[in-house]
Amino acid sequence: MQLTKNAAILFSARLINALSILGIIVIISRYLGPDIFGGYSFLHAVVITGIVIANFGLDTFMVREISRDALQGNKLLISVLEFKIISSLVVIVGIAGIFSYVLKDTLLFRLLVIFSIVILFNALSQSFWFYGDAFQKFQYHASLWAFSNVIKVPLVWLFIAVEQELEMVIYGLIIAEAVSLIISYLWIRRCFRLILEKLSITVLLPLLKKAWPLAIIFILSALYFRIDMMMLEVMKGERAVGLYAAAYKLIEFLSIVPGTVTIAALPGLSSDFYANIENFRATFFKTAIILGIGGIAVGSFLYFFSHQVILTLYGPLFFDSVHSLSILSGVILFLFLNGYLAYVTIAADNDKAVVPILILSIMINVGLNFHLIPKYSHIGAAVATLLSEIVMFFAYIVLLIKTKLFTERRIKGVPIAP
Repeated sequence: MQLTKNAAILFSARLINALSILGIIVIISRYLGPDIFGGYSFLHAVVITGIVIANFGLDTFMVREISRDALQGNKLLISVLEFKIISSLVVIVGIAGIFSYVLKDTLLFRLLVIFSIVILFNALSQSFWFYGDAFQKFQYHASLWAFSNVIKVPLVWLFIAVEQELEMVIYGLIIAEAVSLIISYLWIRRCFRLILEKLSITVLLPLLKKAWPLAIIFILSALYFRIDMMMLEVMKGERAVGLYAAAYKLIEFLSIVPGTVTIAALPGLSSDFYANIENFRATFFKTAIILGIGGIAVGSFLYFFSHQVILTLYGPLFFDSVHSLSILSGVILFLFLNGYLAYVTIAADNDKAVVPILILSIMINVGLNFHLIPKYSHIGAAVATLLSEIVMFFAYIVLLIKTKLFTERRIKGVPIAP
């Protein structure tokens, strides 16, 4: 019952978020066309990856640890915020350094440097959103997250109305993220009576040691989901990125379903793994079946109606995106299941086992993109994504069989002899 309630709260927020993001995408694509939309998609992919790197998996780590010991909540949140301020600045400098050599378009590079300030704002905001999750109070996460995306739509539309340039989109998004951070801090501080004590640099190393397995997982995941757009930008240019992103953004939009379930399930799965292993297993199987059925249904719809979906949302300039969407529709089933399998593994304190699976998937994705993009452009990127998702799914199946997570008898998370 609690999982259903939490999932419903988060799903409402994620639906609002997804619709807001979709609104931004439609506004940019229809006002600015495939080329500029491709530039935006590239910048967004880099910045989102930067946010994940700066987050260092600390939000999920924080939720898992506080759900087991609520007394450490305030202190752990302060430590996480301190860590993120430093990590965000390091990531921003790193992005500027790397893309100064890789990116030939000087205007796009300048916008990337400006836009990267969002990494700091968003990374800090997310810690405030996730804090309530540890106490099963998902309404705070849901409300603040929804607010952060809703305000972006009118701001982006307003700035584009003033001048139809990508630069105006970036300015609108930066202002929205700054406002979101301020509101998130004030709200969570009031609701949980937070006391932001003096930060101490001594907490960083212990936090780093504890959180690094989750950090690697989330960083690799971010690279996995964004590397195709980065490679398309370098190898084919902004138009190819725009055509691919038009289809891929719809897949991201639909990921609200598995994303909601995994976030809502993590606290319960983490505690059940130690306290009630049978409930852990029952929840896993029930949820996996629901996600599988949902993935098949949604994927089938996108496959048969890809033409109508693309033309309705983006218009005739994005007609070539239909082929990419047809291929990416096959990704839905595996996307629904793979994210959940990763969180189940994390809840079972087997974080490190996810890393080789992600590394394998990234290697396959990059290798396929390297060979397919030069010849097939955005269609090749779609094929690479589908094949790598399939490999990831079977890798998780092998992991579950190998660890005997669902067959061994356990007491408080420890296997016992039959």
